[in-house]
Amino acid sequence: MIERTLEEIASSTEGDVVPSAEGDRRIRGVGIDTREDLAGRLFIAIRGERHDGHDHLGAASAAGAAAAVIARSWLDAATTETLAAIGMPLVAVEDPIEALTTLAREHRGRLGGTVVGVTGSAGKTTTRALLEAVLAPLGRGTASIRSFNNHIGVPLTLLAADPDDRWVVLEMGTSGPGEIPHLVSIARPEIAVITGTGRAHLEALGDEAGVAREKAAILDGARVGIVNVDRDAIVTELDARRAAGVEIVTVGVHARAERRLIRRTPHADGGQRIELDDFAADLGLDGPHNAVNAVAAIEVARRLGVADAAIADALAEAVPPAMRFGRRRIGGAMVFDDVYNANPESMRASLAAFDELAGEARRIVVLGDMLELGAGAAAMHREIGGCAAAVRPTHLVVTGRFAAETADGARRAGLEAEIHGVVDAEAAAGVVRRLVEAGDAVFVKASRGVGLERVIAALVERSEATA
Repeated sequence: MIERTLEEIASSTEGDVVPSAEGDRRIRGVGIDTREDLAGRLFIAIRGERHDGHDHLGAASAAGAAAAVIARSWLDAATTETLAAIGMPLVAVEDPIEALTTLAREHRGRLGGTVVGVTGSAGKTTTRALLEAVLAPLGRGTASIRSFNNHIGVPLTLLAADPDDRWVVLEMGTSGPGEIPHLVSIARPEIAVITGTGRAHLEALGDEAGVAREKAAILDGARVGIVNVDRDAIVTELDARRAAGVEIVTVGVHARAERRLIRRTPHADGGQRIELDDFAADLGLDGPHNAVNAVAAIEVARRLGVADAAIADALAEAVPPAMRFGRRRIGGAMVFDDVYNANPESMRASLAAFDELAGEARRIVVLGDMLELGAGAAAMHREIGGCAAAVRPTHLVVTGRFAAETADGARRAGLEAEIHGVVDAEAAAGVVRRLVEAGDAVFVKASRGVGLERVIAALVERSEATA
């Protein structure tokens, strides 16, 4: 992780140390959350929509922070008593987020390992987790925690990396034009992975071509790009990058993919067998979409020198990140928890995987809204309603602004099962709690803002109450 003196940090960020620190005060690491151990770290006081880090400077000091970066505008308004109570030196800058960015850019230049950037409309976190697993045989590395994939999370991950790490894996997300180029300017990934493009964040990106254009920016400046080409839009973005000297390796199930998933065989007890033309392994994750994510991870690992046998061992032990198509047995029911996020392509993929894995069980499908889809949102929810009908649920529970459209799409596709339209996640939890029986297969998915993790929690609470 970053290790600098306070004066070096002030110099890099064009900041002023207040009060002037005596001696060679050394900083090791950065943080933005006072609930974490900040011992010896630099606390960055970030102003967000809901919280202002400046309100927590005292807590940061109590958590062990050695110093904090603050906004000059806050310092100008602070009283002498407030400053005295904080009890640690402060570095006053124009913008703490920009200071964080500057430190990350500088630290990136000190990293000796290979930096891998991962973006895509779906599958970023799962692919990051797979890359962590398959690169572990190389030695110590650093990867994004949780979903640290934005203008704050990417710098924090870089600053957590040690100069002698063998590898650094960064998730890089976007919800609007220009965000991926900004993250690329900070991280400068040598290997860039695009897990796929689809209809996500259309309110800001316009259409799928706009999504592909934004995601393809991760390739700019990379040495190698590993790109899922199962959808057409991204293909048009690749020639210009090849002309600029980026080696492009295409992956997927489409015939045009150079590293193609040829065959996959689901295992009854979870996971699947995946086969490429020159590689085969068991994968601990379910679903065709995760099989393709694994192909990308295999390609990265091979290029960095990991032996095929070590890659296969890592894939076999892989587990899904929380709330991303993980299966759990709760109270005798098999619950497929995929509530972290959703767009039309990820919905289609996860519903297909559920259909494959549910077998002859009674099926309960719970769907919430897919957010940020723009003007075509209603039509896309009807489309997904049709996909839900194809998995033959016994009950379909829908919630959100577009619940009626999802239900309408299911009915038009011929679903005769009972459809429960409810107002919110709490109501959905109540319905599911009443419906689910031992032996059922339950699928739950929506965009994160819908809060359908409440459905999973309700099933857990019921199971524990009756245990």
